[in-house]
Amino acid sequence: MSKDYYNVLGVPENASKDEIKKAFRILAKKHHPDRHQGDKTAEQKFKEISEAYDILGDEEKRRQYDMMRKYGAYGPRGGGGFDPSQFGGSFRSEDLGGFGSFADIFSSIFGGEDMFGGARRKSRGPQPRRGGDLLIRMNITFDEAIKGTGKTIKMNKPVTCAMCGGTGEEKGSGRHICPQCSGRGTVSYSQGGFAISRPCPRCLGKGIIPGKACSRCGGSGRVKEAKKIRVKIPAGIDDGGNIRLRGMGNPGDNGGRDGDLIITVNVNKHQQFERKGQDVYTTVEISYPQAVLGAKVPVKTLTKTVNVNIKPGTTHGAKLRLKGMGLSVDGKQGDEYVEVHIKVLDSVTPRQKELLEEFEKTLQS
Repeated sequence: MSKDYYNVLGVPENASKDEIKKAFRILAKKHHPDRHQGDKTAEQKFKEISEAYDILGDEEKRRQYDMMRKYGAYGPRGGGGFDPSQFGGSFRSEDLGGFGSFADIFSSIFGGEDMFGGARRKSRGPQPRRGGDLLIRMNITFDEAIKGTGKTIKMNKPVTCAMCGGTGEEKGSGRHICPQCSGRGTVSYSQGGFAISRPCPRCLGKGIIPGKACSRCGGSGRVKEAKKIRVKIPAGIDDGGNIRLRGMGNPGDNGGRDGDLIITVNVNKHQQFERKGQDVYTTVEISYPQAVLGAKVPVKTLTKTVNVNIKPGTTHGAKLRLKGMGLSVDGKQGDEYVEVHIKVLDSVTPRQKELLEEFEKTLQS
């Protein structure tokens, strides 16, 4: 099935980078597998969303993708979107590194059919396929998100089986050419006048079938090993932000590179601060006399406590701006906004009551 990344994220083709980022964060939080345990549909949706953002969130990859849509038979003028699975995984600019011209690119996509000349290339056997991405979620505190930190992840990561070297066969058991794909590692079918190639379902793209399955990995060519991975959390990361660790995902096939580890960050709420982009919001309580007469009151910021001037006659709900006291993200400095709350006493002493009554009389005179 062809894919339209703009449609996946629900954004127009002329969407800005910020609009694409915002759409991705909303959809990623909504469909993250951790919120839908065991729901394969949600997991697949999250992968599609991540795949779409990986392309559209990068200027160079987006430029190449738009060119493919413009000139490809499956672009918007041909009835659909671009299908990254025809490359054996997510479509990435680096995946195009060995293809060369546009004719070469389409030849690789459509199983050897040259859309510009009709010539058909000979199969070169099983082709390298990139490993799939691993998706996990990490909780961090508000302060860790603001300042940045380092975290160690413990996980059982799929790795290439050392006993069989990823072939899936018991050593010395022999191997046979896959009868379904004749050793090519791919099978083809016709669609719209083109031959579409897919990894062979019988040999999983390897081109060969082991005589006897490896006793350690059971023929899959992969085993899980306990790993400790150190992750750097960048300062200023927002709730729902992603961290991508290249090459830390599932192993590739036939010499293909490993997939990536994608960490979605969940930032816990802070008792005092609320964040909106680079800006932070908080409140400060003052007494009625301070509101009427004016005062200097201490207010906490992300890094220190500062004295803020309360003007005489300040009303409840008034907002004060502390310029440059927000977050610094991507070279942009945010502000802190302080909402003033006037505290009303629940109870008063006899003397305080007497003074308040006297004050009330002065207002009526």
